[in-house]
Amino acid sequence: MSAASLIGFGAVFLLVCGGSSVALAAALAASQRALARRGPAAERRAEAIAAALPVVLAAAVVAVLALESATAADHCPAHGHHAHLCLRHGAAWAEHAWAIAAVAGAAAVLAVRAAGLAIAVLRGRAAVARLFALGRELAPGPGAGPGPRVRLVESDRVFCFAAGLRRPAIFASTGARAALDPDEWRAMLAHEASHLAHGDLLHRLGLELLLLFAAPLAGAAIRARWSAATERLRDADAADELGEPEPVASALVRMARHAAAPPLDAAAAAAAAAAFTPNGAALLAARVEALLGGAPRGEQAARRIGRAALAAAAAAIAAALAFAGPLHHGLETLLG
Repeated sequence: MSAASLIGFGAVFLLVCGGSSVALAAALAASQRALARRGPAAERRAEAIAAALPVVLAAAVVAVLALESATAADHCPAHGHHAHLCLRHGAAWAEHAWAIAAVAGAAAVLAVRAAGLAIAVLRGRAAVARLFALGRELAPGPGAGPGPRVRLVESDRVFCFAAGLRRPAIFASTGARAALDPDEWRAMLAHEASHLAHGDLLHRLGLELLLLFAAPLAGAAIRARWSAATERLRDADAADELGEPEPVASALVRMARHAAAPPLDAAAAAAAAAAFTPNGAALLAARVEALLGGAPRGEQAARRIGRAALAAAAAAIAAALAFAGPLHHGLETLLG
């Protein structure tokens, strides 16, 4: 196998992954209102698919082309007018400066993004460890069943968030406990407990890994909408836990009012950066409106969206396998 042939396959991956990432992000932006009416579970599922599908499709197309190159009849000698997507005859890609630049540039962007994510995770881990040491375990109330650990941190700053991958916990400040009435306090803890119960911290990390491959701007849009939908879904969980939405909405508003205070303690700020703390008046209004308006959760719609995406991906991969020859030659002609 020629090392230069990997440049051609890398160019195909970029074309398929980047093009489908932009197309899916644009489609979801255009259909955001329709998805919002179906519920946050449907929105979250759609955004997760938009993050995963481009990577899956691009990897599948590259795999199909590599398989075609390895198993089909060698057509390279008869088609010498372009560089070949071939494991054996791909040396000509080394002469395509644009392909080298594109693949090298994408690799550099991927490396920078991966380094940024790694740094954020490490900083978050260190901050969580410091908060864990500073906080004290909050004993559950009378009659309360087993639940996530809650660490109460002595601080005048008002914060409450879930963090930690190895030892997930809810970190709340004494300032938050003093600022909220008992029902609002329970609402905030129920919201964060739902994050932990549903594995949202790990899901967020998985989303970030997939978004390493997203097209510029597309990843940020997908991340923001996924996070907003997740917050509304956990608000609904907290309302179900308490049996009424009003304490949850009241707690959200009260916490938002305190968000204008000076920055959090350094450890809390670093940990919150990797947790679920989206801000903004428009987002707050949407969350409160969804709670008090009885918006649907959208779980059935989410399952339908998931099945449709799975069927579409399977059909696309099957078509690539069925028409591997024309696809192979067409991409060679386009790129080579």
